[in-house]
Amino acid sequence: MDPKWYDRRMKTLDIDCLGYSVKTDVYEGSEGPIILSLIGRTSNRKKQAYVDFSERMVREQGAVSVVFDYSGHGDSPFDIADISPAQHFLEVINVFDWMKSEYPDRKVIVIGSSYGGFLATQLTKYRTFDTLVLRAPAIYRPSDFYTKQKDEDKDATMAFRQDADRLSTHPLLARASRFDGGVLLVVHENDENVPKETTNAYAKAFGADVITEHGFSHSLNDATPEQVAAYFEDIYGWLASH
Repeated sequence: MDPKWYDRRMKTLDIDCLGYSVKTDVYEGSEGPIILSLIGRTSNRKKQAYVDFSERMVREQGAVSVVFDYSGHGDSPFDIADISPAQHFLEVINVFDWMKSEYPDRKVIVIGSSYGGFLATQLTKYRTFDTLVLRAPAIYRPSDFYTKQKDEDKDATMAFRQDADRLSTHPLLARASRFDGGVLLVVHENDENVPKETTNAYAKAFGADVITEHGFSHSLNDATPEQVAAYFEDIYGWLASH
């Protein structure tokens, strides 16, 4: 990539979240959709997959791509152990509202990866947007929305993710059918953190289009560059057709 193009098109901002701010990268295109990418838990906005995706969407579609560090992540403040999903979700709301005010009247795409998929699904209740992409979306017990990470019972979380009956009554999924935009669910074939019971529940709740990426565990870190490129090519293709 031409470094001069990068300098012109990406800027880093501090977006206010009621008394503190979160570090946010904004990749600016002139005419395409707005894309909000919600990162995975313990990830950060500088991870190469987010950078590459944002740069390509700007180049090819003129998109505005927004990626931010939740509190306790990357360059944003606080210790992740002391943060609950509820606080992160308030940050999502603040960044989404900033994005809409800065770039009104554009199609909005929200892409959630793992924990970000859980937060993106929450967002469907509180804000209106056009398209949802869920990459290996995680889920948590309803009560854990307010639980700090250091207090989470990880064994109970995994047991919940494998319990199809309990998943079917989760209020987050029970209201998913009200979302009337296009939904893509990306399933990782060998996912050790998000079992098939969880992704099946998401697929059923949203009536989503499903792409299964074979050979992938939960993280993309162990995949080859060629595998990652093919993975995102599937997402680009789906977005281009919607």
